Amino acid sequence: MPYESGGVYETAQRLGHVPIIENKSVQEELDGFSTKEVDPDEAPIEDNSYALEDLPNEGVELNYFLSIDGSLQEVPTNDDYPSNRIGFVQIAAVLTKLDLLDEQQSERFVDPARVEELDRSQLQDIVLPSSNYIRDDAETTVESWRKHIYHTFKTRKIEGRSLLEIYLDVIQADPRLIDENTVDVYRCPNPECPTDRNKVHIHTSVDAFGNCPQCDTEVYPTDALRTHERVSESQSNQTAISDIMQVIEHLTMCAYLLYLSEESPERLSRVGFIIDGPLAVYGTGSFLHKPILQTITRVSNKQKKLGYTPPIIVGIEKTGQFKDHATQIKDRMEPGSLLKMDNDYIYEYVKTGTTDNEYGTREHYGWPFICRTKSGRVFIIKIPSLPEGPDKYDPMNYPLMRNTLESISKVETALYDDATIPVTLAHQRASIPLKTGSKVLELFSKGALKNESS
Repeated sequence: MPYESGGVYETAQRLGHVPIIENKSVQEELDGFSTKEVDPDEAPIEDNSYALEDLPNEGVELNYFLSIDGSLQEVPTNDDYPSNRIGFVQIAAVLTKLDLLDEQQSERFVDPARVEELDRSQLQDIVLPSSNYIRDDAETTVESWRKHIYHTFKTRKIEGRSLLEIYLDVIQADPRLIDENTVDVYRCPNPECPTDRNKVHIHTSVDAFGNCPQCDTEVYPTDALRTHERVSESQSNQTAISDIMQVIEHLTMCAYLLYLSEESPERLSRVGFIIDGPLAVYGTGSFLHKPILQTITRVSNKQKKLGYTPPIIVGIEKTGQFKDHATQIKDRMEPGSLLKMDNDYIYEYVKTGTTDNEYGTREHYGWPFICRTKSGRVFIIKIPSLPEGPDKYDPMNYPLMRNTLESISKVETALYDDATIPVTLAHQRASIPLKTGSKVLELFSKGALKNESS
């Protein structure tokens, strides 16, 4: 008979998520684990809730939402060598016209021709060398990755500026930027470098690359992102591909933010920016979360100086621990309300860990709130951590909070419980279908590589 317990093992087994294990010691170890499963009735929801009507309501009515989303695939290129893989990334920036959306929502029958005019999208399609692939000018997959990331940043443009220019603009207040063209790379990108890689400072510019003083490896400005550290010569590189995808997603948001700030600050005040996911950069490029917040601060201060309101910027999370918590407590939230969560609340009721460290210190440039719209839907939103007051947990310190929530309410969709129309459009534009998409990419890769070798 299998060992029976009232702990996590028995629960997971009952749900069909783990096999029956005859080894009692293994089962005991499993039941030694714990997780954050809080009785929703224990959370102080009423004490931390705010009615939508009571929140600060500055800013003007939005005309547009610019939503940004990315997708990735890693596909084999040879049936006889399935470990040979190429990576694909697609980033979509979709501008949704809210006046047309309002018009069609008020109609009994939707006009397909008008729906076609609802949004405009810009796509970035990027191909990456993955396991067991090298460029003609490189000797390893890691070196190929580094060269190709630099080439991609140098050649891909958004509103007339390369990703490299945008990247350097965003990090202008970061100590890594030595001057407008030179980046200090803190670690030698050569995994075989004989020196202590954590104590090397290599200055490398846009065109005149630097070299490691120990191993003479050529170093590029994009090496500061360190995504190459996740690259394997023979294993899947999904993690590295995901890291660079999210970097480009957030740089894309910054690109349009900076462009509109320069070209049309009045219009910028009428554009809302939605990131599909948290306002955070994870992985090797996580240092970017501070420069991104500094960029938002710079643009917001300029807007105020010119007499315009800063843009609405919001991240919407659809999965994870905050989503799980929101699902558990939503019936205790009144429709048309917002729940604040300070650090103590998060570690008491949402996440494992301790309050010794501030939540999100290493990756996040936004702070989370839970919103229940008047229709009853629940959203986990993250707002840039730029409160006009000492307490970033307090929604009353965010002048655009009510405007942000009302704008989200206007673009809710019944397609998913926690979806908005702009995010759904961005996801559809960026999405590479898991079955047909990956098969098409696989065939394309095989054909393209075959043609190159013939």
